[in-house]
Amino acid sequence: MSRSVDVSPELVDALTAVDTFITAVTGQKPSAMEIADALKRYFVLNEIKAHIVMAREAPEASPTASPPKKR
Repeated sequence: MSRSVDVSPELVDALTAVDTFITAVTGQKPSAMEIADALKRYFVLNEIKAHIVMAREAPEASPTASPPKKR
């Protein structure tokens, strides 16, 4: 069963970049299930978290990063 979800253009661009990269380096287009499985792996999640934290701490290095929340 599929569900309808609104996805931001930025996420569509990111998923397209993953698809394009995997196709280029392996010669085979990845399935949506393969990409989803890879994105849910702990190592990948931890790398994404580290990148977001780094971008929030140095927003000048990543113009698309959200400013840090005040505590």
